[in-house]
Amino acid sequence: MKPDILNIVVAGIRWGKKWLLIKRNKGDYQNKWALVGGKIEKNEELKEGILREIAEETGLNVKWEGVKGTINERLIEEDKEGNIRHFIIIVCQTSTEEGKLISTEEGELRWFTINDIDSRKEQIIPSDYYMITELLLKEKKSKAIEIEMIQSKEGLELTRILEY
Repeated sequence: MKPDILNIVVAGIRWGKKWLLIKRNKGDYQNKWALVGGKIEKNEELKEGILREIAEETGLNVKWEGVKGTINERLIEEDKEGNIRHFIIIVCQTSTEEGKLISTEEGELRWFTINDIDSRKEQIIPSDYYMITELLLKEKKSKAIEIEMIQSKEGLELTRILEY
């Protein structure tokens, strides 16, 4: 049986000089800080999907700024016979004029400066840290990127990055 590939949208949400992250309560990256986002629903447009995910997880109204990159991410679980989770992730950039957040079941929401993000690098999903520092904070055109991570007892390790 071929593995399922999940289609995901994530957003860099900027409020002034701060960026919004969520500490996930469930899923593959539980207790790690991450970009806000989730699965694209069937027959949903990309922009519609990320705006829906942001509203559901944060309560924010945001301004769409565009796509920053596409990630082909594979998460290999070291202790489970090489079990692979496969994601196609569209990284979008948005901004907001309001900083008030709602409380949701998805996880804790918090605004971070770039210095805060750098000082918490080990608490952030490695691929999300890469997306923030190499896509969202750069004035580059949209990219296609391959990322491979290994999940072991010691934690998540970013093992491969290819940029196109």
